[in-house]
Amino acid sequence: MNRRLQVRGSHLYVEDYNVSGAEVLLYLHGGPGASCIDFCYRQAEALASHVRVVAFDQKGVLRSDSLAADEPFGLQDIIEDCETLRIQLGIKKWTVLGHSFGGIVAFRYALQYPDSVDKVIFETPCFDAQSSMKALISGALKLYQAMGESAGVEQCNQYLDGQYSARELWNAWSSIGKGLGNKRDQLYFHGIHPDTYNEIINNKISDESIWDKNHRHAAKLEEEGTFLESIIPDLPKLTQPSLLITGVFDLVCCDEQQQAYRQKVNNGKVVAFERSGHFPRLEEPDKYTYEVLKFIAGK
Repeated sequence: MNRRLQVRGSHLYVEDYNVSGAEVLLYLHGGPGASCIDFCYRQAEALASHVRVVAFDQKGVLRSDSLAADEPFGLQDIIEDCETLRIQLGIKKWTVLGHSFGGIVAFRYALQYPDSVDKVIFETPCFDAQSSMKALISGALKLYQAMGESAGVEQCNQYLDGQYSARELWNAWSSIGKGLGNKRDQLYFHGIHPDTYNEIINNKISDESIWDKNHRHAAKLEEEGTFLESIIPDLPKLTQPSLLITGVFDLVCCDEQQQAYRQKVNNGKVVAFERSGHFPRLEEPDKYTYEVLKFIAGK
């Protein structure tokens, strides 16, 4: 069931599968501004064979209402949208699954509303933007070296050798990634070709202008900067059972973050996807469905 629901004064695009399911899973997309398209492409229906699945485009993203230029918006607004949506749908508790940036949202939501969140699943999350950006820049350095692009190599080394904040590295990555052109996508995928991902998205969103609204969504979150703050020190506060899904070739949830999760999170499990980068749900879809359902079922 696809619909637009009014949530806290604006309409959110919501996809709702197997509405009679006893167990409920909420998917939170990454980005900022990536949308729930690629999750719903295959996993929503596969998972809905056993559980109810809810996914939505966050406010200001693609099929949800745009953000006004002067409208206040931050990470807390996404969290409040999640909780309001849960109440409106009549759901007592749900498991929350967050990908990348969505992992930060899932974590903070679980801490703020522990009675609303049964379990938490992190798919290649960004627990610490500073180390994620350094890992991506390290990956970019290898590509620039292979391309023989000395300016790109120099720029990467500058940020890898110096002392820079998460915000400075985030901004640097924008320029470094752009300089790679289409090769940038190679840093995020392993099990599928990046063109496959782009086809999935383009088949749903053919109007390029609809992407313009996403820039404002991302810009407001970047200006606020909350998602750039490391949540590693707060990991021990997570009380719900949780699952960390990692991709062996993923650079975002790098080794440093994975070790922090193992050391700091009580009642946490880790499943590594051997042929995946940043998108295990697309790169190893059958294993992904199996592991998510097994975790929700508590087996």
